[in-house]
Amino acid sequence: MLAGGASRRMAERGNKLWLPRDARGMPMAAHVVRVAEEVASCVAVLYADDALRAAVAPWAKGEIAWVRDRECYQGPLAALGRFLEGQTSDVSPLVVLAGDLPGITADAVRALVDALTRTGADVAAAEREGRMQPLAAVYAKRAVRAIADAAARGEKRILKALEGLEICTVAFEDEWTVRPVHRPEDYEDWRKREGMA
Repeated sequence: MLAGGASRRMAERGNKLWLPRDARGMPMAAHVVRVAEEVASCVAVLYADDALRAAVAPWAKGEIAWVRDRECYQGPLAALGRFLEGQTSDVSPLVVLAGDLPGITADAVRALVDALTRTGADVAAAEREGRMQPLAAVYAKRAVRAIADAAARGEKRILKALEGLEICTVAFEDEWTVRPVHRPEDYEDWRKREGMA
């Protein structure tokens, strides 16, 4: 899971990743970690802020690999590249989830994994508003290598790194399955949906 953004667009709300996702007070990023734990045998959280780790860790059910991003705020491709640099074995298929997806479900992630397996594509990504969502996706070996190579050469855009690869997309009926919280208005929409407003 990627949890390294600065949340500048959230203004006075602060870092969106530890805003309550539900009435229990579970931080948004903790929900994403718990979803990942249901699907993956190993969960790593790439994070920039110790306060985020402190807020999320108590909600984890199992062992989490916490990876501190010491050169944070350079974008998701650079973050993934740094994460992959530190790996000593093949990490594919690699499930990548942004920490700001309050509606993500284990079933949705399983659907992405199934799509990758079924199609033999290099990437299976969620689709939202007709666009591929690279931070709600599963990457096969060739795509993981392409991400690492693009990051190493200084590419900034994750979609550019994936050019020439076979990508299949999966659309979900509920827009919140892969709708991120970027702005305070997004968070208020989520709170209304959950009856928290």
